Parts: sequence; C-alpha cells; structure tokens
Amino acid sequence: MNKLNSKASKAFSLIELSIVILIIGIIVAGITQSSRLVTQSKLKSAQNLTSSSPVAGIKSVSLWLEPTLDASFPSSLDDEAFITQWNDTNPQTPSKLYAIPASGSSSLNIAYDSNGINGLPSIKFAGSATNAGVLSVSTTPVSTVSPFLTETPVITVDDPKNANAFTAFVVYNLASDATTASMYNILYDGVSGTNGNGWGYYRASTTGIRTAVIGGTTATASTGGATLPVNRAEIATITFSGNLLGSSTGTRVTRLYINGANGFTTTNGINNPDTNIITPTTRMLIGSANPAGNNPWKGLISEIIIFDSVLKNQDLKDVASYLSKKYGISLQ
Repeated sequence: MNKLNSKASKAFSLIELSIVILIIGIIVAGITQSSRLVTQSKLKSAQNLTSSSPVAGIKSVSLWLEPTLDASFPSSLDDEAFITQWNDTNPQTPSKLYAIPASGSSSLNIAYDSNGINGLPSIKFAGSATNAGVLSVSTTPVSTVSPFLTETPVITVDDPKNANAFTAFVVYNLASDATTASMYNILYDGVSGTNGNGWGYYRASTTGIRTAVIGGTTATASTGGATLPVNRAEIATITFSGNLLGSSTGTRVTRLYINGANGFTTTNGINNPDTNIITPTTRMLIGSANPAGNNPWKGLISEIIIFDSVLKNQDLKDVASYLSKKYGISLQ
C-alpha cells in the first residue's frame, strides 16, 4: 500500500512539474510578445512624429536621413545587419540622395542597431579607420548587380545671395569606449582642407571640446564648447550665415547649439575672416572627414537634417523639439 502511494505521489509530481513548465513557457512567451508590442508601438510613434514633424514644411531641406520610416532603407533590416544604403527622405525634391559605404561594398563596420538611441533604430559606426567605416552621399543607389558610388556634396545654393549658408541638425551618441584623445568626425562636406564644410565636426579629447569646421581645416572653432560626453545622446545644431556675395569681407557667423543651448558663436569666418567659404564640389561623408576613414566616428548616428539656409529661431526650436520628443533627449 505504501509503495502504491509512493508511485502515485511521484507521478503526480511529474504532472505538476509539466504544468509549471508549461505556465513558465506561457509567461515567457507573453513577456516576449509584450516586449515586441512595446517596441513596435515605440517605432510607430516615432514614425508618426517624423511624418507630422515641422521639417517637411520648412523650405530648403537639402538632405534628410532618418532611421524609422519604411522608405529609409531599401528593405527591412535585422539587428546588426550591415548597411548597404541609407535613403534620403527629403519630401521636397524628387531627386533623392543615398548614403552608401565609401568602400563600394557593404561592411559590418557600419551596422543597423535596432535598439539604438531611445530604443529606436540607429546607424552604428565601429570606428574603423578605413573607407569601409565611412558612408558617402551619392546621387545613385546601390545596384542589384554591383554597387555604384557617384559621390556628391550637399550643395547649399538656394540661400539668400548664394552665400553657402546652411543649418544642420545631427542626433548622435559617442560610444562609451571612444575615449582616445582624437577627433571623432560625424560629417564633412567637400574636400577637407580646401573647400570642405564641416557640418557637425566634433572632437572628444583630453579637453573634450566640440568642434565645427567651416571652410576647411584652417577654420576650426575649437573653443567655447562644453565637454563632449560619451555614451549620452545629444542633438547638435550648426548654423552658418554665409558669405557676402562677391566679397571676401563681411560678417560670417557660425553658431553651435547642443540640445538647444548655445555652445559657441563665432564671426568673420571663425579663424579665417578673409576667405569666403567655397562651395563644395566633390562629396559629403558621414563618419569621417576623409574617404580613407581618418579620425572615424565611433558610436551611433540616428538622424541628419540639412537646410539650405539659416533657419528662423522658431523653426530652429520646432525642429529641435521634434528631435527631442523622438529620441527622448531633453532640451536646455
């Protein structure tokens, strides 16, 4: 009798164990599904914010790279997938631009991070000091047969007096291990040192000063910015008021804002007041100031918006507010 009861007890315990395992499986599946729903909801919210943002209604959008819309990439991407092409979503022109690897082929040095800034997709740069770690803006997309790379600058010619004025917004996060005393370059337009415009050219070094470059490497504003933190997302806004038409003199004002606060203001071409800013002629690079990947960016870049003019103060605030809500970055 005792033996029978012992066997029944063991059998019942196995049944109980099976039920417990089943319940745990259901709970895990529910948590996983719930997590997916939260992620999808956040992505949908970001897409709605993008579609209803003030960007499309402001004249003179030159380039708009963002990571949440279906049109942002040629096809859906899995986490850590290499980037073949990041599409310009500028709604104001049928002539789109494409950010594709400068190496002419895809590389895991530039990857899709599905859980980037604020849990939204971002582009992750590994800090590779080669052209495999750089995106180049191109007028032609990647072919299904072989990649094409017709490099092009983002030219601002529609501003008043054709003065090369612009406004650029960049959402980024410098990686926590990017602590080497070096330049970490986000954007560069044109030929570095001759006709380049650094539309978001930053440095994390021993002093950690943010840097904007206007008109080549000789015109570097490297003072007045606050310390550039690592592993913390920021919104940078750079404005350049442009040259005076047909003149090598006159006031040319560059301003840098970090999370809406004024980082520094310089006048008269920064350090080179007698040189007009030359219109870029060859290329725009993302993640370096050189096609070879010199001083590469290491970390995340989520959004880049460039306008062909200096925006009015209210427009500056409106775009910064949109990016703040989308990426959960508080404005100052």
